[in-house]
Amino acid sequence: MGHAASAGSPNLLMPETLMVVLTWVTFFILLFILQKFAWKPILEGLKKREDYIRKSLEEADKIKEQLAQVEVQKVQILEQAKTQANSIIEQSRKTGHELERQIEQKAKKSAEEIVNSASQEIQGERQRVLQELKKQSVQTAVTLAEKILKENLDTQKNRNLINQAIKDV
Repeated sequence: MGHAASAGSPNLLMPETLMVVLTWVTFFILLFILQKFAWKPILEGLKKREDYIRKSLEEADKIKEQLAQVEVQKVQILEQAKTQANSIIEQSRKTGHELERQIEQKAKKSAEEIVNSASQEIQGERQRVLQELKKQSVQTAVTLAEKILKENLDTQKNRNLINQAIKDV
């Protein structure tokens, strides 16, 4: 019985050939089905994902390069702006100094004109005062001469002296 029981029960160490063949057939059918319907789409999905990641990395590299170029351009533009600003400031300073010099020259010229005008007015007034003084002196001399002549009309010498005094004035 022990032997019969062992003959009827399958031996795990010695599998049956039919079971082995069916297991292998099932394995290969499952392998074929998985390859056709699962692995190809999975591999295609992974390939697409890999391509997407590769393209994303390439685009990121391109963007980094563009960003570096933009940074270089930004620095150049800032340097140009700084240079232009310094140029404008320097030009403004030059213009300010030039305007200052022009205003100073105009002020000096105006002051000189005022001084010259005042000198001319003073000279003119001096001449007028001298003329007025001469007139008054002559009138005074004539008046005195008249009085003297009335007193000494006969004297020729007095007349000559008065005439000489009038000519000198």
